[in-house]
Amino acid sequence: MVFSTAVALARRARRVGFNVLTTKMAKKGFYKGKGAISPGTRDKYGRFVLVPWKRPEYVVPSVDAVLAMKPYVERARPES
Repeated sequence: MVFSTAVALARRARRVGFNVLTTKMAKKGFYKGKGAISPGTRDKYGRFVLVPWKRPEYVVPSVDAVLAMKPYVERARPES
């Protein structure tokens, strides 16, 4: 009984579970990356093959919308 109370009252370091796996916690060779997907895969010969549906798709506004835009100028700006 004395031992159990001594353990309960002893000062211990707070143990926190691993919420995020980092390169310092993982084994050698672990690379987490930044969350981006690869635009292709490796084939059986080790060559990189682009997969069309994995390629990034950029949405560009039409030329009319770009020409209609004007630079923002603050109304309360003093004349210099």
